[in-house]
Amino acid sequence: MIRSRPVICFAFAIALLGAGCRRGPINTAPAEAPLKSGPLTDFVPAAGLRWMAAARLADLENTPSLRPLLAQLVPDARLDAFTLSTGIDLRQVPDAVAAGFDYSTLYFAETPFENSPIETRFVDRLVSGATVESTHPRVRRVSGTIGLVAETLVRVDHRFVVFDVGDPGQAKIVELFVTGRIARSPSALRGSALGAVPADLASAPARFYAAGPFTGEWEKGARGLLGAATAVGVTATPEGQDLHVRLVIVGNYAGMDVARLSSAWQDLAESSIGRLTSLDQPSVPPEVRLEAGYLALDVKILARPLFAGMRAAVAADVWEMLGAPSRRSGDKPPGNNHEH
Repeated sequence: MIRSRPVICFAFAIALLGAGCRRGPINTAPAEAPLKSGPLTDFVPAAGLRWMAAARLADLENTPSLRPLLAQLVPDARLDAFTLSTGIDLRQVPDAVAAGFDYSTLYFAETPFENSPIETRFVDRLVSGATVESTHPRVRRVSGTIGLVAETLVRVDHRFVVFDVGDPGQAKIVELFVTGRIARSPSALRGSALGAVPADLASAPARFYAAGPFTGEWEKGARGLLGAATAVGVTATPEGQDLHVRLVIVGNYAGMDVARLSSAWQDLAESSIGRLTSLDQPSVPPEVRLEAGYLALDVKILARPLFAGMRAAVAADVWEMLGAPSRRSGDKPPGNNHEH
């Protein structure tokens, strides 16, 4: 499995590595018309959206304090292999977005360069006949299957590519957005759920959004605060050796004691994952406040122990996590010292 950096793009890497096959019929494109411009989030459908993660990958990669930490989390060798397989060097991608729906997941990569090789490698991976359609000279939609899973690529020349794993209907909506043939359906950050999230969160280099309502076990989350929430937003911004993390919970919390959010953060910080990532030892203690329409928490966390904990949780092998030397090929198992 090839994993991308930062963490929010691991799922992006997994989905891209799966695809390819024979070229199918190509529809002749009509005369060129202006394409819609805007950030990648403007092309994510709001209808049915459950969560969305966005990151300015190149900015994070070029942040001096983060570069060595990212390299430890995901070595360059893995990223090189990913580039060879997909035609996408995640270290050079200005912006990336992943968005989850009930029956599909979208993975966007901004590509302000010639991106036709990405389509070629995608087609080469499909395991059933690919269908290539073009409704605009600069927009192509390629669909096929891998096993029983539908895979669709929408490629906008010198703009972006998006991979749809699952229901191909989401890819078609992206195509309608970019060609301006859909007007009434809102995009992710303009929909009824995420539209109330403070707009300034979009300025952070790493963002995560979750759309409500939150039901079942999630309803009890954050000491019951999620039960009244319509959306959640989390951002991370490098500041020297720290990461400034901001959490926003959107809902009707007028008159509520903000100490509940402080207690919810403390629960997370004192959990096993919180201790592993040093959330229980912030460089600047959390500050909680109540704004019109949402609760907000700001905290600064030392980046190095945070990334070390993340690596221990998702990247390091079990021997390193246990502090034991890794067994190499030919090593004898412990407790078996005699020859056969």
